[in-house]
Amino acid sequence: MYVALIATTLVWGGSFVAIKQALRYLSPLELVIMRFVPASLAFALLILWKERTAPARLLREQWRSLCLMGLFGVAVYHLALNTGERMIPAGTASLIVAVNPAFIVVLSTLFLRERVTWIQLLGLSMAFLGLFIVVRYASGGEVDLTYLRGVLITLVAPLSWAVYTVVSRPLAVRYPPLAVTGMGTATGTALILWTARPSLLDSAMGMPWDGWASVAFLALVGTVGGVTIWVMALQHLEAASVGVFIYLVPLWAAVLSKLVLGEGLTVALMVGALVVVGGVALASGGGRTEQVTGAFESPSGGPGRS
Repeated sequence: MYVALIATTLVWGGSFVAIKQALRYLSPLELVIMRFVPASLAFALLILWKERTAPARLLREQWRSLCLMGLFGVAVYHLALNTGERMIPAGTASLIVAVNPAFIVVLSTLFLRERVTWIQLLGLSMAFLGLFIVVRYASGGEVDLTYLRGVLITLVAPLSWAVYTVVSRPLAVRYPPLAVTGMGTATGTALILWTARPSLLDSAMGMPWDGWASVAFLALVGTVGGVTIWVMALQHLEAASVGVFIYLVPLWAAVLSKLVLGEGLTVALMVGALVVVGGVALASGGGRTEQVTGAFESPSGGPGRS
C-alpha cells in the first residue's frame, strides 16, 4: 500500500506537468470539461459497483453541499489552476497549490470554530514565507505583471479547495468517502458542462496524441485512479501515516517539470519548497492530519487537485 501511495503522489505531481502540456492545445475551460466528463463517468461506474445506495441518499439529503463542492472543487479550482498555469511554471503552480492546508486551517477556524495552536500559527507563517520565496526568487529573474497575474489567479485554486474541504468534511463522516468525492465531481462537471461551446469539438479533433495522452492521464489516472487509491489507503492505514505522503507532491512536480518541460530548478525554488512543505506540515499538525488527507483527495487532480 505504501508503494501505491508513493506512486499516487508521483502521478499527482505529474498532473501539473500534464496540465501544462494539455494547455498547448486546449483553453482552460476546455481542459476542465474534457478532463471531468470521463472522470465523472468513471466515478459513476465505481460508485454503482461499490456504493449502490449511497448516491441517491447523498443527492437527496445533501444536494446543496454537493453543488458547493462541485462549484469550488471542480469549476473554480480547476479553472483557476489551468488559467494560472498558462502564465507561470508548473513547479511554481504546484507549490502555490500546496499551501491549501494552510487556507483550510484559516477557514476551519473562522467557520467551524476550530482552535488554532501556536504551532499551527508558526506553520501558517512558514508556508506563506516559503510561497513568497518561490514567487519572488524562484524564477531567477524579474517578476513581471503577467507572472504576478498568474500567481494571483493560481492562488484562487487552494482557497477554493479549502472551501470545498470545509463543506465536504461533515459529509465524509456520514457517507462513504468515495461516494462523496465522486458525487461532488459529477455535480461540478454538470455545473460547468453547460458552458461548452462548439469550438470544443474542433479543439479536440485537432489535438495530437500527446494532448490526448495528457487529458487521459489527468482524467483516469490522476483523478479517478489517484482518488481511489487514496481513499483505500485511508480505510486501511492511519490518517497520519497516509497524510505524510502528500508532501511529496510538490517535490515530484518540481522535478518532473524540470525533466519533462525543461523548467528551471533553482536553489530558491527548492528552498521555498522545503519551507512551504515544512510550514504546511506544522499547520496541519496538532491532531489535524485529516486536513491534509482531505485537502488532497485529488490534487491538481486535485491534490490539492492539480
